[in-house]
Amino acid sequence: MMEDDHQPMRVSHSDTANRTAAASGAEPPVVLEVRDLSLAFDGNRVLNEISFWVREGEALGILGASGVGKSTILKLILRLLVPDGGQILIDGEDINQLTFEEVLKVRQKMGMVFQASALFDSLSVYENVAFPLREHMRLREEEVAARVRQALVMVDLSMDELGARLPAELSGGQKKRVGIARAIVHEPKILLFDEPTTGLDPVTARMIVALMKRLEDELEVTAVVVSHDVRAVMEVSTHIAMLKDGEIIFYGTPEETMTSGNVYVREFVD
Repeated sequence: MMEDDHQPMRVSHSDTANRTAAASGAEPPVVLEVRDLSLAFDGNRVLNEISFWVREGEALGILGASGVGKSTILKLILRLLVPDGGQILIDGEDINQLTFEEVLKVRQKMGMVFQASALFDSLSVYENVAFPLREHMRLREEEVAARVRQALVMVDLSMDELGARLPAELSGGQKKRVGIARAIVHEPKILLFDEPTTGLDPVTARMIVALMKRLEDELEVTAVVVSHDVRAVMEVSTHIAMLKDGEIIFYGTPEETMTSGNVYVREFVD
């Protein structure tokens, strides 16, 4: 069981109704909700009826050891994978019940920052960032250019300097920033980060964490960050979920995480 009174591990319909009612008052609405989500590969249980929710403007950090299923959660949210059981609700809509075409529309609400940036090697920085706009929106070329320029400015990059370069000509930090620019260019409601500091040197990693914090504030997005980098997750998240053996064993604020009485949590964050 989780240790605080904010317990999203098991969610009932009455809990959801209460949160919906609360959302109409002082609390922001729930944007993303996961209910009793389960998944197994070749008979091996990866996720075992996990549940959590994220309100508008919040950032949920999911901590856990490598291979524990953190990135799998993001793939399920994007419906790149289909769970064995449970629900994933985006703005109250269960994406597992949608057609492929309907899922594509829901994905437009999300921006994904991949672990290895996942830039298209044969496309320039400009075309990489413009890709979501060309794929999902009907915009004039001058509108595309304006949005790409703005997105690059928001991640502290210059389109005039880097727009024509290929990913192979960029540093690791620049690639990560371009990946973030591509994720925000279509103004998503939800940002998903998969191991955002992996492979970066400590100085660059700190710069990316500071950028993430700034974008969360400026764009007022809802975010989910999965990582084993404790420091990064603590800095960018409003709430922390600890994943172990396919279950969420702890949920709380960063402060509650640091003072947790759970032995595994304390060892992990220390």
